[in-house]
Amino acid sequence: MKKTLFLSFALSLSVLTSCENKFDETNANPNDPTSVPAERLLPHAIYSAVSNIIGPSGTVSLGLDAGNGWAQHTARIQYTEIDQFSYTSDLQDLPWRSLYNEALADFQRVIELGKSSGNENYQAIGLIMRSYVFSVLTDVYGDIPYSEALKGTSDGIVAPKFDAQKDVYAGLVSDLKLANDLINTKAVSKEGDILFAGDMTKWKKFANSLNLRLLNRMLSKTGASIDVKAEMTRILSDATKYPVMTSNADVAQLVYLTRPNNNPTNENRRTRDDHRVSATLVDKLVALGDPRLAVYANKATATGEYKGVPNGLPNSDAGALGFTKTSKVGDYFTQETTPAVIMSFAELNFIRAEAALRGVSAAGDAAKAYSDGITASMSYYKLTPPADYLIKNALKFGDAATSTVGLTQVLEQKWIALFGQGVEAWTEYRRTGIPSLVVPKVNYNAGMIPTRLPYPSAEENLNNMNFKSALTAMGGANTMQTKLWWAK
Repeated sequence: MKKTLFLSFALSLSVLTSCENKFDETNANPNDPTSVPAERLLPHAIYSAVSNIIGPSGTVSLGLDAGNGWAQHTARIQYTEIDQFSYTSDLQDLPWRSLYNEALADFQRVIELGKSSGNENYQAIGLIMRSYVFSVLTDVYGDIPYSEALKGTSDGIVAPKFDAQKDVYAGLVSDLKLANDLINTKAVSKEGDILFAGDMTKWKKFANSLNLRLLNRMLSKTGASIDVKAEMTRILSDATKYPVMTSNADVAQLVYLTRPNNNPTNENRRTRDDHRVSATLVDKLVALGDPRLAVYANKATATGEYKGVPNGLPNSDAGALGFTKTSKVGDYFTQETTPAVIMSFAELNFIRAEAALRGVSAAGDAAKAYSDGITASMSYYKLTPPADYLIKNALKFGDAATSTVGLTQVLEQKWIALFGQGVEAWTEYRRTGIPSLVVPKVNYNAGMIPTRLPYPSAEENLNNMNFKSALTAMGGANTMQTKLWWAK
């Protein structure tokens, strides 16, 4: 027995000694890795970015409510305060927090992992998606932390300065050009790339098309630090070096899966029924005889007709219209797997049409780009323009007194095509004032459709000096009434 006890004790010591010598290895949690390869980080980054821009589903949100509602694509039939521009702290704070703390932090890490692993394509993907997220943030809030953002861990900058929107835009143009130039033939995980399945040509097309979106907003604006027309010409004149989208097969979109990775609109509709298609959009599509109406809206179940809801009605008036007598958002947009469009081929064509009307010769023929934009928008939903639709709505150029007629047509059709991309539609309205939207009689923003979201309270509390400097530079208080640089 003594020999057995001694042997047991000796074995115990041996095991303990072995454990001490391999303590770090033994106590490593396989479910909490200290480093994550880029292909594992990328899906969460993309999903987080896109879903927080078009949704999220469980609260008053940037895409489903502010974007869609303030662009008058949709309207509330109950809880109409958001249509009257009465916002909550969730709407003010969540986009900033989620996009900076989750999406941008992840994309920055993807860039760094691409550098450390010697894979330029991951650097490029990180740059493209980081540029997209930064562009949304500056389009929503105005001046934002950009050049010093994301440097909290690397450089210890915990109170980053706010960069002027015009400088953010110039930086993003440069970042997207760099991304295009970095792309090569190195492999990217198809499973990790949930946008383009490792197709780097499509990433290039997205980078340059997104760049044209930003450059188009800079056209004719004062104070730009780059030659905007020259930059647009650079892209549009060299399709080999700077390819852009050429068909709906190139659309940048996140295709959702079944629950729990379902489309935020689908998740929202599981418990809510307070959104309808706006009367502004329904009336416009009816007037045009536009076949997209059948995709964008459902017929009211009680009447079998399309009936939109005016934005911003008092709750009692909206409710009186009847839940079964008004048009819900079309079934296509409420499915689990409905894609979230980041940028479409239709939008690119309307950008080219506008640029051509504004004197960018490399953009090509304005009338063709305009017509191609309408066709691309309809064909995305497997529709064909009616025989006389393009004829009746042909681009008009007019004389000097009516030179804006054609531009208005382009921007109205762009607004129609952006249905489902609420933030982008709201941004385009704020930039151009087209289409002419009627401000709800009952509103909480001094008779104006909101021009921005206020900075979140955390910035005022934790980055107060830079917060105040940004408001001073933009020329306003922290309200929804200050015009952004590209709207001045």
